[in-house]
Amino acid sequence: MSDGITCLLFDLDGTLYLESNGYVKHCRTRGCEYLSKKFGWTMAEAEEKRKLALKTSNQTVKGLRTLGYELDDKEFVSYMRDGVEQFLKPNRELGEFLSSLKQKKYVFTNTREVEAEKALKCLGIRDHFEKVYGADFMGDSCKPETRSFNAVVEDVGTTCEECCMVEDSIKNVIAAKQLGMRTIFVRGRDPEQGFTDESGETLEVIDCACDALTIGNLEKGAPFLWK
Repeated sequence: MSDGITCLLFDLDGTLYLESNGYVKHCRTRGCEYLSKKFGWTMAEAEEKRKLALKTSNQTVKGLRTLGYELDDKEFVSYMRDGVEQFLKPNRELGEFLSSLKQKKYVFTNTREVEAEKALKCLGIRDHFEKVYGADFMGDSCKPETRSFNAVVEDVGTTCEECCMVEDSIKNVIAAKQLGMRTIFVRGRDPEQGFTDESGETLEVIDCACDALTIGNLEKGAPFLWK
Protein backbone atom coordinates (compact mmCIF):
# COMPACT_ATOMS: atom_id res chain seq x y z
CA MET A 1 0.00 0.00 0.00
CA SER A 2 1.33 3.47 -0.96
CA ASP A 3 4.99 2.51 -1.45
CA GLY A 4 4.90 0.64 1.83
CA ILE A 5 3.33 3.53 3.78
CA THR A 6 0.64 2.06 6.01
CA CYS A 7 0.56 4.68 8.78
CA LEU A 8 0.09 8.45 8.57
CA LEU A 9 1.06 10.60 11.55
CA PHE A 10 -0.33 14.13 11.57
CA ASP A 11 0.78 17.00 13.72
CA LEU A 12 -2.10 19.22 14.87
CA ASP A 13 -1.28 22.92 15.24
CA GLY A 14 -0.17 24.55 12.01
CA THR A 15 -0.76 21.30 10.11
CA LEU A 16 -4.39 20.19 10.31
CA TYR A 17 -5.25 23.87 10.52
CA LEU A 18 -3.03 26.81 9.53
CA GLU A 19 -1.56 29.15 12.14
CA SER A 20 -2.78 32.07 10.03
CA ASN A 21 -6.36 31.58 11.31
CA GLY A 22 -5.45 33.24 14.61
CA TYR A 23 -5.79 30.31 17.02
CA VAL A 24 -2.04 29.87 17.58
CA LYS A 25 -1.69 33.58 18.36
CA HIS A 26 -4.70 33.34 20.68
CA CYS A 27 -3.15 30.41 22.56
CA ARG A 28 0.20 32.16 22.93
CA THR A 29 -1.46 35.32 24.25
CA ARG A 30 -3.47 33.37 26.80
CA GLY A 31 -0.38 31.39 27.74
CA CYS A 32 1.43 34.64 28.48
CA GLU A 33 -1.54 35.88 30.52
CA TYR A 34 -1.36 32.74 32.66
CA LEU A 35 2.41 33.04 33.15
CA SER A 36 2.13 36.74 33.95
CA LYS A 37 -0.42 36.07 36.70
CA LYS A 38 1.38 33.05 38.12
CA PHE A 39 4.92 34.41 38.23
CA GLY A 40 4.26 38.15 38.47
CA TRP A 41 5.87 38.88 35.10
CA THR A 42 4.91 41.64 32.73
CA MET A 43 3.34 40.42 29.49
CA ALA A 44 6.59 41.22 27.70
CA GLU A 45 8.56 39.14 30.20
CA ALA A 46 6.05 36.29 29.93
CA GLU A 47 6.34 36.31 26.13
CA GLU A 48 10.13 36.23 26.35
CA LYS A 49 10.02 33.26 28.74
CA ARG A 50 7.40 31.46 26.61
CA LYS A 51 9.52 31.80 23.48
CA LEU A 52 12.65 30.66 25.31
CA ALA A 53 10.78 27.65 26.75
CA LEU A 54 9.53 26.59 23.30
CA LYS A 55 12.98 27.04 21.79
CA THR A 56 14.56 25.07 24.64
CA SER A 57 12.32 21.98 24.54
CA ASN A 58 9.89 22.39 21.61
CA GLN A 59 7.06 22.21 24.14
CA THR A 60 6.18 25.13 26.43
CA VAL A 61 5.50 23.28 29.70
CA LYS A 62 8.56 21.07 29.36
CA GLY A 63 10.69 24.07 28.46
CA LEU A 64 9.48 26.13 31.41
CA ARG A 65 10.25 23.27 33.78
CA THR A 66 13.69 22.89 32.23
CA LEU A 67 14.24 26.60 32.90
CA GLY A 68 13.25 26.09 36.54
CA TYR A 69 9.62 27.27 36.52
CA GLU A 70 7.20 24.70 37.93
CA LEU A 71 3.53 24.87 37.00
CA ASP A 72 0.41 22.72 36.74
CA ASP A 73 0.50 21.48 33.14
CA LYS A 74 -3.20 20.60 33.00
CA GLU A 75 -4.28 24.00 34.32
CA PHE A 76 -1.87 25.89 32.06
CA VAL A 77 -2.74 24.06 28.84
CA SER A 78 -6.48 24.24 29.55
CA TYR A 79 -6.27 27.99 30.13
CA MET A 80 -4.01 28.58 27.15
CA ARG A 81 -6.15 26.69 24.63
CA ASP A 82 -9.58 27.82 25.84
CA GLY A 83 -11.75 29.32 23.10
CA VAL A 84 -10.86 26.88 20.33
CA GLU A 85 -14.41 26.91 18.97
CA GLN A 86 -14.03 30.59 18.04
CA PHE A 87 -11.27 29.79 15.55
CA LEU A 88 -11.51 26.23 14.26
CA LYS A 89 -14.41 25.33 11.95
CA PRO A 90 -15.14 22.35 9.68
CA ASN A 91 -12.93 22.35 6.59
CA ARG A 92 -14.45 20.59 3.56
CA GLU A 93 -11.22 20.28 1.56
CA LEU A 94 -9.34 18.89 4.55
CA GLY A 95 -12.10 16.35 5.14
CA GLU A 96 -12.02 15.27 1.49
CA PHE A 97 -8.24 14.90 1.62
CA LEU A 98 -8.35 12.73 4.75
CA SER A 99 -11.21 10.63 3.33
CA SER A 100 -9.15 9.89 0.22
CA LEU A 101 -6.33 8.30 2.24
CA LYS A 102 -6.72 4.59 2.90
CA GLN A 103 -3.94 4.25 5.48
CA LYS A 104 -4.61 4.35 9.20
CA LYS A 105 -4.24 7.89 10.48
CA TYR A 106 -3.13 9.18 13.88
CA VAL A 107 -2.61 12.59 15.43
CA PHE A 108 0.84 13.05 17.01
CA THR A 109 1.02 16.38 18.87
CA ASN A 110 2.97 17.97 21.70
CA THR A 111 -0.19 19.30 23.32
CA ARG A 112 -2.42 17.32 25.70
CA GLU A 113 -4.80 14.80 24.18
CA VAL A 114 -7.93 16.32 25.70
CA GLU A 115 -7.22 19.66 24.02
CA ALA A 116 -6.32 18.03 20.71
CA GLU A 117 -9.62 16.12 20.81
CA LYS A 118 -11.52 19.42 21.16
CA ALA A 119 -9.69 20.88 18.17
CA LEU A 120 -10.36 17.84 15.98
CA LYS A 121 -14.07 17.94 16.81
CA CYS A 122 -14.24 21.65 15.94
CA LEU A 123 -12.59 20.87 12.60
CA GLY A 124 -15.10 18.06 12.04
CA ILE A 125 -12.38 15.47 11.40
CA ARG A 126 -12.12 13.42 14.61
CA ASP A 127 -13.61 10.30 12.99
CA HIS A 128 -10.74 10.11 10.49
CA PHE A 129 -8.20 9.23 13.20
CA GLU A 130 -7.62 5.99 15.06
CA LYS A 131 -6.06 7.65 18.09
CA VAL A 132 -4.52 10.87 19.39
CA TYR A 133 -0.99 10.76 20.84
CA GLY A 134 -0.08 13.80 22.90
CA ALA A 135 1.69 15.12 25.97
CA ASP A 136 0.01 12.73 28.40
CA PHE A 137 1.12 9.69 26.39
CA MET A 138 4.65 10.98 25.93
CA GLY A 139 5.17 11.97 29.56
CA ASP A 140 8.49 13.76 30.00
CA SER A 141 9.44 13.54 26.32
CA CYS A 142 8.06 15.31 23.25
CA LYS A 143 8.75 15.78 19.56
CA PRO A 144 11.43 16.01 18.18
CA GLU A 145 12.94 13.57 20.71
CA THR A 146 13.57 10.14 19.22
CA ARG A 147 11.97 8.33 22.13
CA SER A 148 8.64 10.11 21.59
CA PHE A 149 8.55 8.97 17.95
CA ASN A 150 9.57 5.43 18.91
CA ALA A 151 6.93 5.24 21.65
CA VAL A 152 4.17 6.17 19.20
CA VAL A 153 5.40 3.81 16.49
CA GLU A 154 5.63 0.95 18.99
CA ASP A 155 2.13 1.62 20.34
CA VAL A 156 0.69 1.74 16.82
CA GLY A 157 2.43 -1.55 16.09
CA THR A 158 4.29 -0.49 12.96
CA THR A 159 7.79 0.60 11.89
CA CYS A 160 9.21 4.02 11.07
CA GLU A 161 9.76 2.90 7.46
CA GLU A 162 6.01 2.34 7.10
CA CYS A 163 5.13 5.81 8.43
CA CYS A 164 4.76 9.23 6.91
CA MET A 165 4.97 12.26 9.21
CA VAL A 166 2.97 15.35 8.25
CA GLU A 167 4.34 18.43 10.02
CA ASP A 168 4.84 22.19 10.04
CA SER A 169 7.91 22.03 12.30
CA ILE A 170 11.27 21.65 10.55
CA LYS A 171 12.77 20.17 13.74
CA ASN A 172 10.16 17.43 13.76
CA VAL A 173 10.49 16.78 10.03
CA ILE A 174 14.23 16.30 10.41
CA ALA A 175 13.73 13.93 13.36
CA ALA A 176 11.15 11.88 11.45
CA LYS A 177 13.35 11.58 8.36
CA GLN A 178 16.36 10.51 10.44
CA LEU A 179 14.24 7.63 11.77
CA GLY A 180 13.36 6.49 8.25
CA MET A 181 9.91 8.05 7.82
CA ARG A 182 8.57 9.75 4.72
CA THR A 183 7.83 13.42 5.39
CA ILE A 184 5.36 16.05 4.26
CA PHE A 185 6.10 19.62 5.31
CA VAL A 186 3.23 22.08 5.65
CA ARG A 187 4.70 25.50 4.99
CA GLY A 188 3.60 28.25 7.34
CA ARG A 189 4.79 31.69 8.33
CA ASP A 190 5.52 30.93 11.97
CA PRO A 191 9.17 31.71 12.76
CA GLU A 192 8.90 29.74 16.00
CA GLN A 193 8.36 26.54 14.03
CA GLY A 194 10.84 27.16 11.22
CA PHE A 195 8.95 28.05 8.07
CA THR A 196 11.59 27.73 5.36
CA ASP A 197 12.25 24.64 3.26
CA GLU A 198 14.82 26.30 0.99
CA SER A 199 18.09 25.38 2.72
CA GLY A 200 20.03 22.35 1.54
CA GLU A 201 19.51 20.58 4.86
CA THR A 202 15.75 20.85 4.89
CA LEU A 203 15.35 20.01 1.22
CA GLU A 204 17.04 16.69 1.90
CA VAL A 205 14.57 15.70 4.61
CA ILE A 206 11.34 16.84 2.95
CA ASP A 207 9.64 14.42 0.56
CA CYS A 208 6.92 16.92 -0.26
CA ALA A 209 6.02 20.47 0.81
CA CYS A 210 2.65 22.18 0.55
CA ASP A 211 0.82 25.26 1.80
CA ALA A 212 -2.23 23.35 3.05
CA LEU A 213 -3.47 19.77 3.16
CA THR A 214 -5.65 19.29 0.10
CA ILE A 215 -5.78 16.66 -2.63
CA GLY A 216 -4.83 19.26 -5.23
CA ASN A 217 -1.78 20.39 -3.29
CA LEU A 218 -0.43 16.89 -2.74
CA GLU A 219 -1.48 14.57 -5.56
CA LYS A 220 1.57 15.48 -7.66
CA GLY A 221 4.15 16.04 -4.94
CA ALA A 222 3.19 13.08 -2.77
CA PRO A 223 1.68 10.43 -5.07
CA PHE A 224 2.93 7.75 -2.67
CA LEU A 225 -0.05 8.61 -0.46
CA TRP A 226 -2.44 7.08 -2.99
CA LYS A 227 -0.41 4.47 -4.90
